[in-house]
Amino acid sequence: MGCAKGPDERYARLVTPSGTPSAVPSATPSVGSSVTVEEVPSASRAHLVSLLDLSFDGIYRWHARRTLPQVRWVRRATRDGKAIGLTMLTTLAPDLGYVYYVAVLPAERGAGVGALLLEDAMNALGSIGAREVLACIRGKNLPSIRLFRSKGFQPIGFRKLARTRGFWSAARLWARMVVAPGEGVFHAALAD
Repeated sequence: MGCAKGPDERYARLVTPSGTPSAVPSATPSVGSSVTVEEVPSASRAHLVSLLDLSFDGIYRWHARRTLPQVRWVRRATRDGKAIGLTMLTTLAPDLGYVYYVAVLPAERGAGVGALLLEDAMNALGSIGAREVLACIRGKNLPSIRLFRSKGFQPIGFRKLARTRGFWSAARLWARMVVAPGEGVFHAALAD
């Protein structure tokens, strides 16, 4: 759940110098063409707190609210001008993306908004050079596990991550993600 900070030249590929969303290819919406996904600049994120409040509870609500203003990228799904979901993204390494959160309003769940947002997140991270994506998911959150698995994510333990990235690199990644008790880390390779 850690947040990467500092300037990054790859950020320019997601947001133009004026702060408007760039043309990162989005997924073809299965939820209908009335849903759009776009980047939300950090100065324009405050209105999304209510969406987080309706989407999460407990420590996850607290952490999502804390992460929202400082996370590198927020991608918002809207329908008829209303925010119905969002993703929070960053990079953990030049070739490794991280999905902090996928939040969807309760009334919109089960309609494909989460799948659209996750596919968009994977495309956005791939467009800046990520070859792999990680996410932490609470073991009891079966709808999220199904969503991530439907997009090719598989559980990855610390040992497997250490075998592929080296022990110390894996330890730093694990610490930056702040893997909480009861959470599993999921991994997906992005298509070239």
